[in-house]
Amino acid sequence: MERDEVIISNGNGLQTTQMLSDRIMAVCYIETFIRTAGRVRQKRGSGFFSKLSLDGEDVYGVFTNNHVLGTIAEAENADAWFGYEETGGGEKVKLRPKVMFRTDKELDYTFVGVNKQDIDELQRRIQPMLLEPEPALKKDDAVFIFQHPKGRPKEYSQENILNIEKPYIYYKADTETGSSGSPVLTTVGLKLIAIHHKGSEELSYNKGTLSSEVLMHLEKGTYTKPSDTVSDSQDKEIFEDAPPSKRLKSDQEDSLKNSVPSEEVLDDLSQDIIPFWKRLGRNLKVPNAKLDEIQCDNIQYPGVKEKAYQMLMAWTDQGESATLSELSRALQALGNKRLAQKYCNTL
Repeated sequence: MERDEVIISNGNGLQTTQMLSDRIMAVCYIETFIRTAGRVRQKRGSGFFSKLSLDGEDVYGVFTNNHVLGTIAEAENADAWFGYEETGGGEKVKLRPKVMFRTDKELDYTFVGVNKQDIDELQRRIQPMLLEPEPALKKDDAVFIFQHPKGRPKEYSQENILNIEKPYIYYKADTETGSSGSPVLTTVGLKLIAIHHKGSEELSYNKGTLSSEVLMHLEKGTYTKPSDTVSDSQDKEIFEDAPPSKRLKSDQEDSLKNSVPSEEVLDDLSQDIIPFWKRLGRNLKVPNAKLDEIQCDNIQYPGVKEKAYQMLMAWTDQGESATLSELSRALQALGNKRLAQKYCNTL
């Protein structure tokens, strides 16, 4: 017999839009600036506002990945942007590792505190996403990931869980460079279950650390040792030259020609150089032995785009000669002025 409306999912199919809004607003865009080899470099990622209760004390702060903010120095130079839903929008909050700084490389999480006065106004509008043991999960449950891929305004993906092997969870939901540190949530109940950190393009999964494992490490200093030996390939964070408005004063006179291409630029460029990546590598003076190694290794570097990208990364390992100016020269020498203009801002 039919009725006008029917509850089918034990009441779990109906959720408040306020809860959804709270989860979305708690997610932030993170950027930090550090000096390496005489240049100011920028790292970008995602994170979320949270509250920890450790040793009887409540501490407010932001969770992200260790490979986004792995040191106190990186955290001291970091800002979190909340409400970054459109280009140029959002509200900046300074991260304060002196309040609290906890991190672990293998679990790939970092928690950085914030000053209470910095969040009093913010907290009236943004509720912290509490780190609690995740509910019972099973394969094919659906998850949400709210994120700032490649530093863009907030986006989300939704897909199914592939597997759960403590301390990690594997899923199909899409992420990009810069999504690192995003919260992974159940679609039913919007429960925080993991902190996203990496994945494997060749094995078609993304991966996060379970909330219960992070909580165990924070409280007891232990966690479930991973038993798998899967090789992850996407734990590369955006790490690029700071835009001119963000550079330190001593670097303000650096010209574009001496700046280093970001991993984001190289990843995009690798798609466009697929037909001639080896010739470009020779023009960039990447050793022939390295080019042959990349060409022949179909396990570590599957697909031509990945080979092109690895060639570009090998070139950047050459040091100070790996500049946008040199990349522009090599592209133009092969008759690709359009690509030189597109990726190197060559007039």
